[in-house]
Order: sequence, then structure tokens, then C-alpha cells
Amino acid sequence: AGPPHIDPEDEPLVAVLERDGRAGLPELQRATGRSESAVKRRLSALVASGALYIDVEYHPETLGQRIGAALWITTAPAALHSVGQALAAHTEIAYVTATAGQSNIMATLVARDTAGLYAYLSGPLGALPGVRHVEATPYLRRVKQLTYPRPAH
Repeated sequence: AGPPHIDPEDEPLVAVLERDGRAGLPELQRATGRSESAVKRRLSALVASGALYIDVEYHPETLGQRIGAALWITTAPAALHSVGQALAAHTEIAYVTATAGQSNIMATLVARDTAGLYAYLSGPLGALPGVRHVEATPYLRRVKQLTYPRPAH
């Protein structure tokens, strides 16, 4: 079946949801010219295929997580998968990906304060087998939240 994709006729639907992920069916109907039931079916199909997913973005500070940091992690090659999976299960980790270059994992950590950052680095992260090196880069100020630009057609 191949990777999930968004059909050209879905572009108006996706454009509305990009502007406001909470857009209601009436707005989606107007944008697409489809009936409410057709919009519901298409949304369900896009979500089921993995082409579209529902995500919540929030400022971590609102939940008391005032410190963010990029973690550049180097693991033994054989430990790359297990370390990545372990990090993904940690509540302190908001994002994790395998990378190429000097480090082979990049993760985003959120913590209440510098003591929480230190506790994570010296505790759960430091205890993971296969971790060879960690460089933590604390964020000083958020300039832009994560977004996904869509390619032009």
C-alpha cells in the first residue's frame, strides 16, 4: 500500500486544520464542499492511514516544565535501538530521533528546573547501557514551536 499520503482533493481540508486543529465540521464542509458525513469519513480514513494524526501542542511552562534541553547522545552501535526505545518511554523526553553524524540520537528533554535536568542526566539517562557520551544544550528562549511546512505543489 505504500506510505500514507494526502490526496490533492484533501488539500483544502488539511489547510483548514493547519490553521486551526480544532476546526469544526461546518468549517471543514465549507472548505471542501463535501457533506458532513463525507468529511467525517475522509478524516477517519486519513487518521486510520497515518497520513493525519491528532496532536496537542502546549507550552511546557504551563505545566511547570520550565527547562528544555537538546540532548545529543552517542551510543554503541548495537545499543542505538534499545537506547532510543528506552528514551521514548521516559516521561521527561518530549522527542527522540536517530541521527547521523557525531551523535546518533537527538532528544528533547523537559524538566521543572535545572535540578530536574541534572537528576535526569545523572539518573535515568546515565544508567542506560550503551550510552557513551551526552551533550546537553539547555534552551534559553523558544523562538518558534515545532511546525511542519508543506511542500508546494
